[in-house]
Amino acid sequence: MAELSGTLLNYRTRVRRYLQETKPSSSYWSDAFLNQIFNSQYRRRCSQLIMAFEGYFCSVATRDLVALQAFYAFPSGFQRMQKLELVRSNGMTVPIRSFERHEETNGIPSAGGDQYTCMYRPRGSGVVLEPAPLEAAVGGLRMEYIAVPVELEADGDSMHPDFPMLFDELVVLDAACTALDAEDMMEAAGQGLTRSLIRNRSEWEMDFERFIDSRVIRRQAIAPFQGHYTDS
Repeated sequence: MAELSGTLLNYRTRVRRYLQETKPSSSYWSDAFLNQIFNSQYRRRCSQLIMAFEGYFCSVATRDLVALQAFYAFPSGFQRMQKLELVRSNGMTVPIRSFERHEETNGIPSAGGDQYTCMYRPRGSGVVLEPAPLEAAVGGLRMEYIAVPVELEADGDSMHPDFPMLFDELVVLDAACTALDAEDMMEAAGQGLTRSLIRNRSEWEMDFERFIDSRVIRRQAIAPFQGHYTDS
């Protein structure tokens, strides 16, 4: 079967070349297992690109504003907010500022429709608009957000176009090393197995700690610096 460049079939074949077992029927590693570890390493590298704050894997979604409803859920696969905007009836978009309200009251908007203004704060799997909209608006809320690409499942599936193809070999090498680690863990005994698992877990945990520090980008307004008062 001919290899298709940039597809899961091609990546799996390249991984097997590094492992020196090119025939799945006689290989220690099954196709299903290589697919699993390739996807885990691919999505891990994608998460590192997301942490670079360069707009990788950005998608756009809209939500209908519902009268007096404050909470709006994030889209499926959401990882981090890039921009949240209100959409006016003429198509103009207005950015919304993120603000944590601890001491002020949450009032009811005195105007609706295109006069509605608000701020937002993240809460769990969505955002809360404060104050809530007074009127409904179809597609009135626009989100630019980052989502980790879906896994490659079929042999013809390709990586997300935002992934730098110059470095796809790095993911292939990641998968090959992980496959060898898995073999070592199966053949090791006692502390050898434990050490391999702990090292593998620690590498993922370091990425996780960096990732949760940057889940939602938030811009806070800063008051201009005021100098010391002087009596004229």
